[in-house]
Amino acid sequence: MVLEAAAPLVRQRTPDDDETGRPVADAAPGGASAGDGSPAEQDADFGDAAAALRLLALLHAQAPTPAFLEDLRNNPIGGRGLALDRDDAIQASALIDEVVSDLPPRITRRSISPLASDYTTIHVTGEYCACPTEAPWLDVQARPAAAASLRGWRAGFETALRRPPADRLPEDHVAAELLLLAHLLDLGRKADGVQFLDRHVLRWIPGFCSRIATRCREPFYAGAAILTTAHLDHLRDRLGSACGMPRPNGDGADVRRRRRTEGQFPLTCDCEG
Repeated sequence: MVLEAAAPLVRQRTPDDDETGRPVADAAPGGASAGDGSPAEQDADFGDAAAALRLLALLHAQAPTPAFLEDLRNNPIGGRGLALDRDDAIQASALIDEVVSDLPPRITRRSISPLASDYTTIHVTGEYCACPTEAPWLDVQARPAAAASLRGWRAGFETALRRPPADRLPEDHVAAELLLLAHLLDLGRKADGVQFLDRHVLRWIPGFCSRIATRCREPFYAGAAILTTAHLDHLRDRLGSACGMPRPNGDGADVRRRRRTEGQFPLTCDCEG
């Protein structure tokens, strides 16, 4: 049975937002953000979350290779900070680890061709009608502001964010946004991490993952999609607690979790026919 991922959070703009959809107070990503420097923030260590984001990004950024899958077999997902204490993450981690453990002792490109084919269907051909980039999930009118906002977040980070495999990816690709979020955490910018989640990541990636989890052929990618959503949802709560920045009222979190069990995913993208 294919597990289901959560439906997306769609954040509404507030009067305090500028034209890019970011609060006026933190319109320059490199500047100080509300909540920075509090004792709770300083005590919270998010190195594990950043490492987990980078691993998730690799799952989305490139077709699987024998070397990558061999590394996953020697270092299972369940032991790398991604087996959170929640049922969806535990099941998804176990699903990925089971697929990898069932591969032949010598992993070859031929033995992983079904995984590579499914990756191509998800990220290249678009046959699952789930775009791996942010823009197609937004209203046409909102896309220019979202693109400008994303450029602002990436300003000054291009060298770090253009290393392989992200050098081949659009700036709003799922893996590129996960890597940018990891970079913010590496720099200790937890409040910025909250805002980037709310302004970009959580607006569309859970919807993308929901569709992949229910349409892909290989359990490996169903597990990766579910695990991505679980980790982002958990990270938003952790960061919000550390920074004193709870989820906005009416963010739809309760509805999103209910829809996860009902199988209703209302958000669509341009890949939908």
